Amino acid sequence: MGLLGKAIAINNAHTGSVSSKEDVTSKEGDASESPASGSSASLGVQSFIASFHRKNPHFHAVVLQGIGGDINSMIACHGGAVVDLPGGNTLVLLPGALDRELFAHRLCHSAGLPILSQLSADASFLALETLSPYLQ
Repeated sequence: MGLLGKAIAINNAHTGSVSSKEDVTSKEGDASESPASGSSASLGVQSFIASFHRKNPHFHAVVLQGIGGDINSMIACHGGAVVDLPGGNTLVLLPGALDRELFAHRLCHSAGLPILSQLSADASFLALETLSPYLQ
């Protein structure tokens, strides 16, 4: 788990907050049915995505293979956010107004990490469902 994921997990432990059902699942399901539920690392990523979604109702997600140290400095000025995933990959979240394909291409070449997956979403549960293989 990366530093940001650890900070989120620590903050959640101190405040007693957990991602609400609306943030991680559809209205028909509940949190126990979420494919990403389980480990504390994946709960930290769920919280990270839900928090980003509250600020950016439409957003993009890019999963890069490996851990990219300089990515945060590359995208912070554009409103993006980065978190390390449990499997040793990197998740980059970008505001929906940005060109996902262009940013994914530039990040891939600048960080030297191949792209595993990318998506656009307007609900955090959709992103979590799609990203579930990378959250285990």
